[in-house]
Amino acid sequence: MSPEDFARFLESLSPDREEAGRRYTRLHHKITGFLSMKGVSDPAGAADEVVERAAIRIAGGASVPNVESYCIGIARNVAREKWRRERREERVFRRFTEALADDSAEEVERIRRILKPCFEQLEDRDRELLVAYCRTPEGLSRAEHRRRLAEEVGITMRALRTHVSRLRDKLEHCVEGRSENR
Repeated sequence: MSPEDFARFLESLSPDREEAGRRYTRLHHKITGFLSMKGVSDPAGAADEVVERAAIRIAGGASVPNVESYCIGIARNVAREKWRRERREERVFRRFTEALADDSAEEVERIRRILKPCFEQLEDRDRELLVAYCRTPEGLSRAEHRRRLAEEVGITMRALRTHVSRLRDKLEHCVEGRSENR
């Protein structure tokens, strides 16, 4: 989202800059609460995503008579998307652990033989980022850990998620290629 898009979004909340700032703060808090109530693991990050989507659509010319209702509608979609993604990841993980339990020694050897070389093909900083992203230090929620990681790396949460997703896709593609060749 560009600064101009965000400025248009604030202007749609109120022509008075100070009032727009207050409304934005209340709206962001309301969206965060809504997403938290829906069980989203990183409600503040998801609220940022909701505002970004709304701002881009408004800047693109969408007619939005009630910005708050519009954002809550987007928040419903974001919550649904996150819920589906978490369920999908949970199913994949469950299948993986079930398969691992069936023949763990063979599966561990397969992981070592196929996944490790793919992981080692990544650049050092990407490997370190992926490991850090997947690790959750004791005493921190996963969302808080990832928020701190994004700050540490100097990127937004959305950029971090996108980068990690691309790294995972790269690993998956490599693993598939190596699995077909074996």
